[in-house]
Amino acid sequence: MGFVNDCHTIIRRSNKDIFRFRTSNVLTYDYFDTYSNLIKSTYITDKPLDFTKFCFNLDNNDNIYGIYIDDSLKLVDIKNSETTFTNFDVFTYNSNKFTLLFPYIKKLDNEIHILYYVYSNDSGNICALIHHHKLNGVWTENKIDFINNTILNNFTVIWIQNSPTVFYLNLVNGFEEVFMSKFNLSTSTWSKPSQLTNTRKNKIYLSVLKDSLNFCHIVFCENVDNGYAVKYINGYLMDNKLDINISKYITGSSSCMYPSIMKFKSDIYIMWVNYNRLHTSISNDLGKTWSDHKIDEFSLEEEFTRSLFYSNYKYDLDYNTTSVFTTFDDIGILGF
Repeated sequence: MGFVNDCHTIIRRSNKDIFRFRTSNVLTYDYFDTYSNLIKSTYITDKPLDFTKFCFNLDNNDNIYGIYIDDSLKLVDIKNSETTFTNFDVFTYNSNKFTLLFPYIKKLDNEIHILYYVYSNDSGNICALIHHHKLNGVWTENKIDFINNTILNNFTVIWIQNSPTVFYLNLVNGFEEVFMSKFNLSTSTWSKPSQLTNTRKNKIYLSVLKDSLNFCHIVFCENVDNGYAVKYINGYLMDNKLDINISKYITGSSSCMYPSIMKFKSDIYIMWVNYNRLHTSISNDLGKTWSDHKIDEFSLEEEFTRSLFYSNYKYDLDYNTTSVFTTFDDIGILGF
């Protein structure tokens, strides 16, 4: 058994109903009732998709909404008392000339935010990070940055007073570095991208979490001695920069993949995959020191994968996480 390189999305409503979104040749969702019984599995589109082509989210009223890319950009939702999707908007584009990847969507009252990468099928390793914003029924579009890449990494979005800040990797002198940009609601524009790192080492698998104190926790894998080590950075967001407090390696050089952060009360967990096994390290002092790594015993015995996790269930609300690791065939959460 071991790690399956996929990414599901798991959404739990306040009544404990669960929706799991996954790709098994086609984009599918599984609906589980309050008692974790599988009630139905239904495909959303019959076109082949992978995890770089969809995003689903949850609002405070248990409405589920999402976006996926096939030959167009489709927006769908499930009202809080229902279990079936309806389409509510479509963006068309020329799929013969352009490719869209890693769509992201967030709905806030009378606003919708959509971000994604787009590149010309003839342009090689350059793409654009695009933002669409719908306010009071009117859509606007912004280009946040052009991205040079050897391997296209996902971006990550955090929210401060209903305004998005995006973190992403971009090449500087041939090496990936971490950048950020903030959206100004009053002007509907993005700030000039700010470079947060300058280590001149290749990076991959960026993940960012903001806690209730406006403290940012950043992890990624960085190239060290012909392998990849998990690196952790934290600091306060101030204007359009990060005031870095701690920057340190959590592991030595190995084959580390997909680091994820979770904060529960005052404890910070970092989980990552190494040699098909799930490892966890814990800090009790805001990232100054970290425990020895522990291997989750279930990751030795079962297939597991990454999952984005959104929940309104009251006993989940104390967990602040970028993503979790779950057993592949059911929804057992691993690593802590």
